[in-house]
Amino acid sequence: MFYRNPLLLCSALLYVSTAQAANLQFMGRSVASEMTETEVASFKTTIGSALNDAPDQQTIHWQSPDSPLQGRIKVKYSYENSGTECRKAILDLRNDEQRRDFFHVDVCNNAGKWQVTETAASQFSKDDWTSLGEAFAKAADSLPNDQTAEWERSGHQARITPLSSPVDDSHCRLMSIELTDSKDAHAQGVYTFCKEQGQWRRKAR
Repeated sequence: MFYRNPLLLCSALLYVSTAQAANLQFMGRSVASEMTETEVASFKTTIGSALNDAPDQQTIHWQSPDSPLQGRIKVKYSYENSGTECRKAILDLRNDEQRRDFFHVDVCNNAGKWQVTETAASQFSKDDWTSLGEAFAKAADSLPNDQTAEWERSGHQARITPLSSPVDDSHCRLMSIELTDSKDAHAQGVYTFCKEQGQWRRKAR
C-alpha cells in the first residue's frame, strides 16, 4: 500500500486526525506519496525514538530499508503545555531526486503516545516570534535575576525571567519563558542561552 494522500501519511506517523493534519505545513507532496506501509512503520519508529530520547536541537536521520527515501527529524525545543510534556519538531522527507516534503509540528506526550497538539507555542506567528525575540534580547541583556519582563502582541502574552547571571566569561544565562496565547493556553520552559557574536542563542540540553 502507498500513502497517496499525505494527510493519511501524517495521521499514520503521528497519531493525528486528518482534520489536524490538514493544518500542518506541507511544502511538497510527491515524496510522501511514495512511502509504503513498511517505510511508514520504520519512519514512525525513528520519530518515536527521536521524541523520546533526542536532546533539543539534535537531528536524527532515517533511511528507508527498501528505497532511496530518507528523512530527518529535528527536535527544536521542549516545553510544558498546561502541565504536559511537549516538543517542537521538524520532519523532513526526501527522495533520490532531492524532492522534499517537510512540516513543523508541536507534539505532546499523552498517555505515552506523542500526538500532534494545538499548544500555546503553536499559535504564535512568525511576526509574533520576531517581536518576542526582541523583547527576550532586552531582558537577557539588562534584567537582573528573578525580575520579569512582560510582552504582549495580537492577544498573546509572555513572561521572561532570567534565573541566573553570566558566570566568568561564559556569557550564558538560564531563562524562564512563559507563553499564554489568545485562547488562554499556557506553555512554559526553562532554557540556557549564551551570547555569541552579539546574539543570544539557545544551547542544547
